[in-house]
Amino acid sequence: MALAVSLGEVMRSAFRTLRRRLLPAATAMALAVLPAVAAISVGPEVGKPLQAAGEALSKKRYDQALKEVEKAAAVKAIKPDEKWAVEQMRAAIFKAQGKFNLAANAFEAATKLVPLSAADQAGALETLSQLWYRHGDFAKSAAYGEKALAAGRQSEAFRQMLAEAYYRSDNPAKASKLAQALVNEARAAGRKPNAEVLQLLAASEFGTGNVDGYIKTLRQQLATQSTHDNWQRLFDAMEKQKPIPDRLDMDWVRLKLAADAYENPDSYTEAAQRAIVEGLPGEAVSILDKGWQAGLLGQPGPKQERQERLRAYAREQVEAQRKELDEQQRQAIAAKDTNTLAKLGMARAMLGQLDQGINLLQQSLRGKPRLPARTRLWLGILYYKAGQSKLAEQTLAAIPADSDEARLAGLWVLLAQGKR
Repeated sequence: MALAVSLGEVMRSAFRTLRRRLLPAATAMALAVLPAVAAISVGPEVGKPLQAAGEALSKKRYDQALKEVEKAAAVKAIKPDEKWAVEQMRAAIFKAQGKFNLAANAFEAATKLVPLSAADQAGALETLSQLWYRHGDFAKSAAYGEKALAAGRQSEAFRQMLAEAYYRSDNPAKASKLAQALVNEARAAGRKPNAEVLQLLAASEFGTGNVDGYIKTLRQQLATQSTHDNWQRLFDAMEKQKPIPDRLDMDWVRLKLAADAYENPDSYTEAAQRAIVEGLPGEAVSILDKGWQAGLLGQPGPKQERQERLRAYAREQVEAQRKELDEQQRQAIAAKDTNTLAKLGMARAMLGQLDQGINLLQQSLRGKPRLPARTRLWLGILYYKAGQSKLAEQTLAAIPADSDEARLAGLWVLLAQGKR
């Protein structure tokens, strides 16, 4: 009958795309709607007020729409099929108002009024999960979502929402398991994992206390989202996982600077002071210049004079080092002092003499320095600075995988890939 057809269109229109966000940049998904029952029959006593409700809904006259729904529901001889149409319309109105809990209650009531196939029942469970998610009752969303999943609802968007519901209902273990499955499926299909799913996976791993898993996921995130926040999270996690040894303090500082992870003036001045102590005044000047360019140093205030003194001192040390380097290098070569050669190589590189720095580090490695892993790390960094990415990766890959230097080397590779 014509009335039944128009009511069906009202239902479909009312439940078209419902947009939601799982995480700050999550994708949109459509809200499912109960399928129309093939043999539904709506009499005029119920159909006319429902038709009026649909028209009011289309004009966003929600109070009037609900009044018409109540008229339809009050019909004494109302049949189950007609009750189904009433509850569907009620749910559509509540959903349009943003009253997702009331929409869910009405929607669930509708599911109990007519026989549904297994597939339709699964779709209804997914819809209920979405509605409770929108309401903010993540525990209920997860409960209905689990049932929908078991019933065969497997779309990526739905499972992403369910994983988020798990996470928001304080069940990071289940969230992690589902998010990891989505990541694995994407890789198996030759696709990059969804950035929002990786973000959820990282948060879930953190929530379960799985630091190794958290770091692994953060590194995966950085492969596609080389952002300041992601780098900062990774640095923080790595420091908590295992402290960086003293011998690599400057290397850790250098890496964080390259990733723009420093946000305050003291970080820059402390890094510059460390570089001077390590015999790298050229690097100290570069660090301070970067702080000035970022607007973090040299600003009027109680620390300005100290910062300017440090900058002037670093520049003085650069000039002094330039005068001494040739003689120091001659002595190191004569003494076959591979450790000093490595340090002089870094000093020259930080003074802008990149080719000479690389050459000295290569000589040092041929002579078997005391810290070969650190020397390879330095050489890999200089290759990157020289634009020789392939050589850099080969050099860093030769560092023993179980060393602390290898932890840093992998991040240099990741950082370089993110800047390509």
